[in-house]
Amino acid sequence: MVLSPIIFIAQVVFLYFISRLVIKSLYSFFNIFVKNQKIVFSFVSLLYFPGTVVHEMSHFLAAIALFLNIRDIRLFPQFEKGNIRLGSVAYEKKDFVRSILVGIAPFVFVLFIFFIISFYSLYPTQNMGLNILFGYLIFSVSSTMFSSKQDIVDLIYIIPLAIIAVGAVYVFKLDIFFLFNGQTNRLVINFFDRVNYYLFFSLAINLVLLTVIKLTVFLSKDK
Repeated sequence: MVLSPIIFIAQVVFLYFISRLVIKSLYSFFNIFVKNQKIVFSFVSLLYFPGTVVHEMSHFLAAIALFLNIRDIRLFPQFEKGNIRLGSVAYEKKDFVRSILVGIAPFVFVLFIFFIISFYSLYPTQNMGLNILFGYLIFSVSSTMFSSKQDIVDLIYIIPLAIIAVGAVYVFKLDIFFLFNGQTNRLVINFFDRVNYYLFFSLAINLVLLTVIKLTVFLSKDK
């Protein structure tokens, strides 16, 4: 039972790095066949578009729920100085707590989606077409659920917040062990078990895709 959270953390960290490596490798892969950089960027953006929509709408809904004014939302890619920006949500920042919550919203929302899919046994199905569609969507949203560079800057505030929280528990001798009763532990483990299945599935797709890309790029250089 204790392994489930550890496996979860390991898979999230691995998926974070492998998904970014796959995205970068895709550019090299498509550049073999298409020499127009803008077309390559557009194709890769289209591949991850469902994930981009989920990512940015998660930011949007979290900001709305926390009473933060939305200044701009963009779901379609933009080309800026040779780089591509898949999407963005500009919102009014009032305090670091709400900035953190908005920043981690895509990650939390995707995990919630995975839990719902597992809870209602929506995937896999008996329909091959639906299996392919669900597999693609799981790959897309899981690969784009991680925070952007700006979100990570906001997440740095978690460190002092965690220090303050631990300090408050120690100073005021707060009893927090009631949170870790048997029923709560079972619910938490059940959540991790369900989510871990889809994280592993996404990792497998990314690894297979990366292997195919690297092998194709390597073989093309020998010609």
